[in-house]
Amino acid sequence: MKISKLYIPFVCASLLLGSCDSLLDTESKTLLSQEQIQTEKGCEAMLIGAYDLLQSAYLYGRDLINIPEVLADNSTLSPTATRYKGQADNRIGSHVDIWVDSYQIIALLNEVISYAEELPETSKAKAVLGEALALRGFTYFNLARVYGREPGHLVDNFQLCVPLLLKPFYYNGGQLGEDVYPARATVTETWAQIENDMTRGFELMKGNETNSTHRMSALSCMALLSRVYLYEGKWQECIDAANYVTANAKQKVFDGTDYKELFKTQSESLFYVFFTESEGLGSSSLQSTNGMLPSEIDEEGYDLAKGVGDGDLVMSDELVSLYQPEDIRFQSLRKAKINGIKAWWTTKYGGYLGVFGLDNVPVIRISEVVLNRAEAEAELNHTDAAQDDVNEIRTKRGLTETTATGTDLLNEVLLQRRLELCQEGHRFFDLKRRGQNITKPAGRTEVAYEDFRVVGRISDTQMDANKNLVNNPGY
Repeated sequence: MKISKLYIPFVCASLLLGSCDSLLDTESKTLLSQEQIQTEKGCEAMLIGAYDLLQSAYLYGRDLINIPEVLADNSTLSPTATRYKGQADNRIGSHVDIWVDSYQIIALLNEVISYAEELPETSKAKAVLGEALALRGFTYFNLARVYGREPGHLVDNFQLCVPLLLKPFYYNGGQLGEDVYPARATVTETWAQIENDMTRGFELMKGNETNSTHRMSALSCMALLSRVYLYEGKWQECIDAANYVTANAKQKVFDGTDYKELFKTQSESLFYVFFTESEGLGSSSLQSTNGMLPSEIDEEGYDLAKGVGDGDLVMSDELVSLYQPEDIRFQSLRKAKINGIKAWWTTKYGGYLGVFGLDNVPVIRISEVVLNRAEAEAELNHTDAAQDDVNEIRTKRGLTETTATGTDLLNEVLLQRRLELCQEGHRFFDLKRRGQNITKPAGRTEVAYEDFRVVGRISDTQMDANKNLVNNPGY
């Protein structure tokens, strides 16, 4: 039987409130028949579509990486910037906006999960089901950290997070019921679902997956769980997850002298978003927004910023000043003069295979897993273990070992986290998850953790479409 499908109705307000027919006539977001979809190959084909959606400029193609850096104090606007002005000033409503793209992914994954759960229990079927569950949990994780507060860091006891949609929505005509208008789940419910999806996904994939680094695997799922537990302040669970990863991963913390090399080769990546040459985002890419192609170099060694690329963002002076000269991460930066103003560009996004605007984007690297564990060990006052982890990062980046203890050791771990993961989409969320104020570059005002702007706004479009949504306080 042919079934019409309404995917996440509350993300399509204009269609719901205006011309509904065009939406209700849409059969499926795949080109496969129902008979083809409800097979192992069909489910996997749909699953691949979720990775394509991750390439969106709102997600890992650009904004989910760039905006957390400019919302805080790692990135600032270049003199020629046209993007991110609202985020740089933390204006009301200027935040990360991943609602529509994320729920499109969840809609697709819910369909995969519903079909995969009915397949004969083969190794392949278990792997596909586990992969879809892990991706859904990870997508909810991203939604939760944008639109809600973290467990243990609520403000004025406001507990709402995001709607939890766990089943596909099928529309066969007639009046739309209340299930079209899902309310927001609580922070507790949302984070429990994230853990449930990802732990169940891990168990199903373990021993069955392909181990591709540009698809979710048991290993990358557990690596991301170390991040989830870190956000929740579940220190021992974070350590246990990280221990599994470091014991089983072939990836090791980069130990070379050319820091750019690990991003060119993705040698540290446990999971990255892969772009084919035809899928590059060009001037909208991470490479373009974080710099320009090499052009004229002046007598001081500064690029005169005449190359291709928008160069909207530069590294903040505060961040650059934290690097020691011998640090190979500092040596990989590029210096430029933009309209005569000296600035620094990151080289993490250099155009894969020399193609402008084409970047394979790391979602999680082994260095982050080590730093996740170091932070958890420091929080538990496991001094030797925390020192071992942070010193692995320090020594492989050209620095000497630290002997810091107590609060000084925790601060050193957080410093190395900032230096290692800058321009990868972590800084704002790292401050937020710890309940800290959002620090800003010189000339811009710090944002108190309790400020309502720390949490993203649900757009008017979504609010108008779903009568059961409640927006975050202040919006």
